Amino acid sequence: MDFIQYIFRFLFRIRWWLIIAPIVITLLVIVSTRNMLRTYHVDMTIYTGVVSGFAMETGETMQNSTVVNNTIDNIINIIKSKETLNEVSLHLYARHMIYGDPEKDNAYINAENYKSVLRITPKEVLALIDKSSEEKTVQNLRSYEKQSPTNFVYGLFNWNHPYYCFGSLSNIKVQRLGSSDMLQIDYSANDPGVAYQTLLLLNDIYIQQYQNLQFGSTNNAIKYFERELDRVGKELKSGEDSLTLYNVENRIINYDEQTKEVAALDKEIELRYQDVLQKYRSAEASIKHIETQLGENASFLKSNSLLLSKLSEISNLNKIVSELETFNQENSSSTTRNQQLEQYKEQLSNAEKEFTSISTDAGNKKFTKSGYPTSNFVSQWIEELLIFEKSKAEKNVIEQYKQDINQKYSHFSPIGSTIKRQERNIDFIERSYLSILSSLNAARLRLKSLEMNSASLKLINPPTFPLNTEPSKRKAYVLAAFIGSFTFILGFFLIMDLLDFTLRDRVRTERITGGRVLGAFPLVGKGKYDKAREEKSTQFMSNALSQYIQPYTPTIINLISIGQKTGKTYLGRQVVDYWEEHGLNVQMLEWDSDYSAFSKEFFLARRLFDFTPNVKANIYVVEYAALSLNSIPPLLLQEATVNLLVINADSIWKESDKLLFQKLQEQKNKTSLFIYLNKASKEVVESFTGTLPPFVKSRTWAYLLYRIGLYSPQ
Repeated sequence: MDFIQYIFRFLFRIRWWLIIAPIVITLLVIVSTRNMLRTYHVDMTIYTGVVSGFAMETGETMQNSTVVNNTIDNIINIIKSKETLNEVSLHLYARHMIYGDPEKDNAYINAENYKSVLRITPKEVLALIDKSSEEKTVQNLRSYEKQSPTNFVYGLFNWNHPYYCFGSLSNIKVQRLGSSDMLQIDYSANDPGVAYQTLLLLNDIYIQQYQNLQFGSTNNAIKYFERELDRVGKELKSGEDSLTLYNVENRIINYDEQTKEVAALDKEIELRYQDVLQKYRSAEASIKHIETQLGENASFLKSNSLLLSKLSEISNLNKIVSELETFNQENSSSTTRNQQLEQYKEQLSNAEKEFTSISTDAGNKKFTKSGYPTSNFVSQWIEELLIFEKSKAEKNVIEQYKQDINQKYSHFSPIGSTIKRQERNIDFIERSYLSILSSLNAARLRLKSLEMNSASLKLINPPTFPLNTEPSKRKAYVLAAFIGSFTFILGFFLIMDLLDFTLRDRVRTERITGGRVLGAFPLVGKGKYDKAREEKSTQFMSNALSQYIQPYTPTIINLISIGQKTGKTYLGRQVVDYWEEHGLNVQMLEWDSDYSAFSKEFFLARRLFDFTPNVKANIYVVEYAALSLNSIPPLLLQEATVNLLVINADSIWKESDKLLFQKLQEQKNKTSLFIYLNKASKEVVESFTGTLPPFVKSRTWAYLLYRIGLYSPQ
């Protein structure tokens, strides 16, 4: 409760600061804002189509919240980007310079504001204004612009112009309406035409920026995939052409089937070769055996030129027939070759008959070594010789054919690995081609989806030219000035009060010193009511000390001070006079007149009468020298009925005061020690004595307010 009263008294003490200062500051704000500029508000609503839009890639509406939020954030950031606002700034300036009128206001800019812009525009920039075309004017300004602190066009956006700079245009507010497809854009300016034209331009420019960003990346991707598709397509065609040329050069139609046929033919020829080789060796062995039986007849037969000629003819025919039979197995459907084979077989048959006839005639004239006729052996010899020649011819043909097959193996072996390598390369290129083609189709689908989404960016609520200004913020500024000044003053005095070590009143004194305050005495003056206040304060002090008077033993009241000029002598005399008026036997002992505070007897005294033996009274009010000048014997403090420390209310509690007070508390032992505030303010004294004169109604209410006694009947 003391703390609450202390806070309330603190506020009451600085009441005039809290009332007058905020009022003065508020009046100054009112005067300074009397010509405050009014602003015009313009807004528009855009339908984005992001939430309910149709996605070409998936064929479904967009339901992914992350994608939706990201897309809407992108649109908002594009609207508020520097690039977009820079375009708006240039177009807005060009539009003002083309359509502005210095004589009257219009829907583009007020006349006064146009003249202001016209005054700051250099002559070389005015020459860039093409009154017939806004776009051409913007192109001229863009060509003139360069990043330089002296360039006017560059400075329009980067300086502090109220209509064209980034700081002003960044005040455009963009917000999503709930979780819908709608975006609301708000902008305010002190010129209705400026606010209106700014949003009109923003609506056109941000769509272009959005399309450039969205289409730019997708178009670049499409061009990249088209270039890659063309390059890979050429590689694929080149690889296929190379494989075709290689097959033509190596006479390859179907490599796998051809190699199978070669392997099958090689197996068949090998079987025929083994069969022919067996016949050849068998015939050769038989001929040698028969020739041994014939003896000289064999030599005769071999030397017969006609016989040898016919045998050579038979050998040649056998070779031809064997070749034709071998080739006919590969091309059995060739009619011409079959006819030739039949002709040569017929010739061979005739030649064999002639050879048999000639050899038989020659063999009939001779006998063998054993005496047997040679005709039998000659016929056997002829038969075996024909078989031998036939098998020999077949053997030579097959061996030649085997060499051809071996050449085919040598031919086909490297071709296979080469073809497979080229086919793998073609397959890889083909898969790359298909992958790029798929990516190209996806990119084109993405472009079409973006075109549809961009087409959905529509202006639902177009901006309208404002006719009325927005409610002024002047009231808010005035209220903020009053509250701010009040809070500042309150905080300032509160901090000063917390840092201040002035004793001032009971609560602060007890908090700072740690002692207990018995009462307070006002500052004595010569005012009309000072005497009455002094009397009432003396009465309170006397009554407060009366409870410590002992009826049958001497009562000793010690008046102590830490420093000088605290007024303890005056307070002591006031109490003594008050008690004497009421018939009490009281005597006051002052340290500088009734005894010496620096004498030997005082320093060695154990009781009051050791240094004042000639005094006799019921109550003794003993004034001691300041503790800062002289210490008091502890026994004298303990002998007293009550020790009263007198301190000026306006004094500052120092560290030295704290040390002396602590020492005093230790020395007084169990004797009562109180603090009495002197030269206190009237409000502080009233906290002990009650209301002091003058007793007027306003002061009574002030007293009740100060004491938080609003419901008191006084």
